[in-house]
Amino acid sequence: MDPSPHDDRRLALRASDADRDHVAALLGQALAEGRLDAQEHAERLEDVYAAKTLGQLRPLVADLPVSFTPPTASGVPAAAGGTGFRTDGPASLASVPTTDAVLAVFGEQKRRGRWLVRNGLDAKAIFGSVELDLTEAVLEQRELSISATSIFGEIKLIVPDGVMVVNEGTAILGERNMELRQETPYTAETPIVHVRGLTLFGSVEARRPKKLSHIKDWFKNR
Repeated sequence: MDPSPHDDRRLALRASDADRDHVAALLGQALAEGRLDAQEHAERLEDVYAAKTLGQLRPLVADLPVSFTPPTASGVPAAAGGTGFRTDGPASLASVPTTDAVLAVFGEQKRRGRWLVRNGLDAKAIFGSVELDLTEAVLEQRELSISATSIFGEIKLIVPDGVMVVNEGTAILGERNMELRQETPYTAETPIVHVRGLTLFGSVEARRPKKLSHIKDWFKNR
């Protein structure tokens, strides 16, 4: 149930990571059902992870047939937050198929910061560029796939240490480079991202984020 009118003071409460993930899952479900298009979904998802309070989250699903019941509003203790790449089990996210798409046609699209990566995310760069930064993202599940199709364009995936990337795509007069440095051994719990799709006269690349320590060392040695 939504917070009752006399309890709207709850909407002034600071939102937790779990609250934002809850609303992101509702938006993903709306996209899968055709209630939102890819552009609307991307814009709202950006607002979700910029929201500071429950009151800023609620309008993002106000026109959708869903129940606004984030953990904080429901009186359920929110899970411990923190920064960095992590995954959430199916119990905390709506069980829907491909629910997100990033498209760049003669332009540029970037997804950075804290955002929800759905299994089957579809990224296309056609005479344009797409950047998917996963360093602070939330994975829908430990192992998922991303379709990365580049036609006369480029797609870059920035993947934190400890995440495995498997190249399962096809390159025709193009390049797909998924070889990553790994500082710690992979384990049975290692998140895995399968990158599929077609590269035609374009490129798809996965790389680790740049480390500030390397930059500091560079300046130190100048």
